[in-house]
Amino acid sequence: MLIKKPPIVVVLGHIDHGKTTLLDALRKTNVALKEAGGITQKIGAYEVVFDNEKITFIDTPGHEAFNRLRERGVKVADIGILVIAADEGVKEQTKESLEYLKGANLPFIIALTKIDKKGTDSQRVISQLIELGVMPEKWGGEVPLVETSALTGQGLNEILETLILLRDIHDFKVEIEAPGKGFILEAFKDERRGVLASAIVTEGQVSYGNYLITKTAVCKIKIFEDDLGNKIQHAYPSKPFLVGNFNYLPLVGEEFEVSQEEDLEKIQEKLKKSEELFKRKIIFEEKPTFQESVVNLILKADHIGSLEALENIFGKIAQEKKLNLKIIKTGLGGLTLEDINLAKDAGAILISFNVKNKKETLDAIKDFNLILFEGNVIYELEEKFINYLEEIRSGVSLPTGELEVLATFGKTKTKKTIGGRVVSGKLRINQKVSILRNNEKIGQGKIISLEKNKIPVDEVKAGDLCGLILETKNDIEIDDKIVV
Repeated sequence: MLIKKPPIVVVLGHIDHGKTTLLDALRKTNVALKEAGGITQKIGAYEVVFDNEKITFIDTPGHEAFNRLRERGVKVADIGILVIAADEGVKEQTKESLEYLKGANLPFIIALTKIDKKGTDSQRVISQLIELGVMPEKWGGEVPLVETSALTGQGLNEILETLILLRDIHDFKVEIEAPGKGFILEAFKDERRGVLASAIVTEGQVSYGNYLITKTAVCKIKIFEDDLGNKIQHAYPSKPFLVGNFNYLPLVGEEFEVSQEEDLEKIQEKLKKSEELFKRKIIFEEKPTFQESVVNLILKADHIGSLEALENIFGKIAQEKKLNLKIIKTGLGGLTLEDINLAKDAGAILISFNVKNKKETLDAIKDFNLILFEGNVIYELEEKFINYLEEIRSGVSLPTGELEVLATFGKTKTKKTIGGRVVSGKLRINQKVSILRNNEKIGQGKIISLEKNKIPVDEVKAGDLCGLILETKNDIEIDDKIVV
C-alpha cells in the first residue's frame, strides 16, 4: 500500500551558520547545547510533528572535514535546507553543499538565518546566490527563500509549511507493507550495549525481532529506540531509530534490508560475509614499520563518521605540510594498553577524539612519554596538531625516538658516553639527534655506538636500557633528553 511519505529533510551549510540552532528552534529541544563547542559532529536524525504531519530532519556537520557525511545526508533525503547566515553570506561549505543538492537533484529551501542580528544584508546574500545560479522565488525563480531567526522565531512556521508543500508538489509516496529498507546513518560501540547504529527507514517497515542486514554486518533487533530514546516496536518510512545487537560495525551510509527469516541458514551466510568484509575495512597494520621519515598516527574516536573526518583532516595536513604521514591503526572508543604498546613500538602519535580515556592508559602514556592529542571539537584538535608541527619541525622531521639520560660515564671534546632508557620510539646507530635540557635544545650530535646488555646493537626501542656514545661537542647531564 502506497502512502504519503513524511519528507526526509537534510540541513546543510557552512560551519556556525546556525543549522543546529535552527533545528533546536524547530524541534524545541536543546541539541546544540549537548554538542561539543555547539557543533554537530555526527549525523543525527530527528522527527518533528507540524500540523499533524511528520517531518524528519537530518542534521549534518558544516566543518569541511565532514564532507563525506554531508554526501550521505543528501543521499538519504527528499528535500534540502541550505542554511546561510545573513551576516556572513555564502562560504566555501555553502558552495559545496549547493553542489551536493544540485547533484542529487533535490528540491531545497534557502534558510537565511540570524536575520535578527545587526549588520545583516539579505540582498547581498541573494546577489551571491544569483551569481551561483540560484534564483529565489521572490525574484522570479523556483527556490523558496525564508528569512529566519531562531532567537525570535521568525520564519520557523514558514519553513515547515514550505517543506510540506514541497512534499505534496513532488508527490512523495512510499510502500509501507513491504519488508523495511533504509540507510545506516552512524555506527558506534557502547560499553554496555555493544555495537549500535542510528538508521532511517526509506520504505516498508522494521519491527522488533527482525534481522537487519547490511553488506558488512547483521543485527537481530533487540535494542530498538526512537530519536528521543523511547523503546519502539515498529519503524515506518522516514522514521529515524537506534538499533542494536550488530555482530560488527556496519559501514556508515550503506543500505540495509530487513529479513523475517526464521531459518538462520541465509543469516549465517550473511554473517560469514560480513566477517570477511569487517577484516578488510579496519585500518590496522599488524606489524607497522618504523621509518625515520614517516609520522605514524593512531586514531581513536567515538563514531565511524568521526574517524573518517579525522582521516580526511590528517590527509589534508600531510599534503599541505608535505609530511609523510601514515595512519597505522584506527578504532572506536577510548585508548587501550594495546594502542599504547603499538604507539611505543612504532613511535606513533596518539589522536583521541570525543572519547573518555581511562586513567591507567593516560598514566601509561605519561610513563612512556608518548605524544597524545585529545579533544572533542575537531577543528581545535586540528589546530593543536598543526601548532605542534610548527613548534617542533622548524625544517626538521618529527621526533621518532627519545631517550632519558640516566648516567654519564666519560667524555672527550667530541665524544660523550652515556646510559639511558628509551622512553618512546626507537634509536638507531648513526642517527642524528638533538640534546634537550629542561625541554630546550642545547645542542646536537650523532649516535656512533649503541649497546644493550653490553652487547653492540643496531637499534633500541621504547622501554630498553642501553649505553651509547654520542659524537657531540656538548656536555651531557643526567635527566637530559636525547631526541631523534
